[in-house]
Amino acid sequence: MIRNVFALFVVLLMVTCTLSSWAELGDVAIFSEGVGWISQADADAQRAIVFDNLKNDVPAIGDVVYATDAEIGPWAEDRIDDGKADILIIFGWFPTTLYTPGNSQVDDSIAERFIYGGNVILNCADYIFYVTEGGGANGENGLKTIININADMWGDGTAITPTADGARYTPTLEAFTSARPFKSEQIVDPWSVEAAFGDNGAGFFDPGIIKLNDSSGRVGICMQEPSNGGLPRGQVLIEMIDFISQQPDVAAATTPVEAKGKVTVTWGDLKALQ
Repeated sequence: MIRNVFALFVVLLMVTCTLSSWAELGDVAIFSEGVGWISQADADAQRAIVFDNLKNDVPAIGDVVYATDAEIGPWAEDRIDDGKADILIIFGWFPTTLYTPGNSQVDDSIAERFIYGGNVILNCADYIFYVTEGGGANGENGLKTIININADMWGDGTAITPTADGARYTPTLEAFTSARPFKSEQIVDPWSVEAAFGDNGAGFFDPGIIKLNDSSGRVGICMQEPSNGGLPRGQVLIEMIDFISQQPDVAAATTPVEAKGKVTVTWGDLKALQ
């Protein structure tokens, strides 16, 4: 009897942990009202590529919308606990309604709660979270404060070529020079490198995604460089989102019949123990 009760407890714990890690792919908001290291015209052209093609290329995605600074904070806050992996795309300028400029919100900003609530921020062009109202008011500490690890993106002149993952998942990506790559050795618990689509062969990568362990929370970068506004950021963003849609923590949630089946089988196995 004790053995059966213990088995029941273990299985219920496994089911609870598994279900809590699933997050259906949610909505996408694209912000280009403010930009950094890319012209407004180039950013608008890339956001239009995402807006016009994402839903067709990644059918599992929800609504795709443009959002202003005033709109993006409430949009993100409404989706913090909705059980979906919602996605925000920005172009090198971080909205003030997500994060007060100057890093005064050490904890509990909408941005931090959005990511730690299982959602995704993808950034192009300038250093992620660095530039906002007042210029570089967040600086390198914007990233450090929001993801809570000592990571930086200093890397001018990093020669990037597509990796095996890049060839597979982001086929639009070609060789380019990144100025602000992730550094794999700096990505430590509770984060891990999920995908490096392009790198320099020595741990500097861009585009790429880091993932919050045991969560669908992610932060990704896409061609953080100041010299070429015509890079195919829009299409690579679509390919990165398609990659996210294929990951177990997201893909599993799009097949609820399978999830229910797993619970039913588990209960059937438990009954056999009695």
